Amino acid sequence: MESLIDLLLEWGMLGLIVVTFTESFCSPILPDVILLPMALANPNMAIYYGTVATIVSVLGGFIGYWIGNKWGMPVVHKVMPAKYAYKIQEFSESDNVSWTIFLAAMSPIPYKCVSISAGAFNVKWPVFIVASIFGRAKRFFLEAVIIYYFGEPAVRYFQNNAKEVAIYSLLLVLALGGAIYLYKRYKKAKVQPE
Repeated sequence: MESLIDLLLEWGMLGLIVVTFTESFCSPILPDVILLPMALANPNMAIYYGTVATIVSVLGGFIGYWIGNKWGMPVVHKVMPAKYAYKIQEFSESDNVSWTIFLAAMSPIPYKCVSISAGAFNVKWPVFIVASIFGRAKRFFLEAVIIYYFGEPAVRYFQNNAKEVAIYSLLLVLALGGAIYLYKRYKKAKVQPE
């Protein structure tokens, strides 16, 4: 595996595209192992690399969605532990499916699990696309912006405190979601006649 990663790093942008695209539906290699060294080697290009990784990952997710939609739960159980598959299935049957896809798309779990599950559970196409764009941008674009502005010390901090960073990110997303919900509820109540 190490020699494959070294080869992909030698390929540069093409290696990043290959890993990011295939990780969305079949590859075991996380794009971060290519994105981070490339961005650290050339911080001025970090935001460009993060943007490319985001777009290519979402495009690869379309194939994962198609695979899940075509072959359903059997393929989900092959790529994902059963406890996670059933949990996502529970959420897909509720109104929380868009949050599930979004949170899973930005988490460190392989995106192929997200894209294939979304197809298997017939998640609405627009919900899948929007959640994937925001989720993957939060993952790759945010990494790139941090490297662009703060460099290697920031990467070391995130690697050493991955759990805390994930928790704070989740809390921030939930707080933002709650604020949007309350704002919409307030606007709706204000519009209704008494």
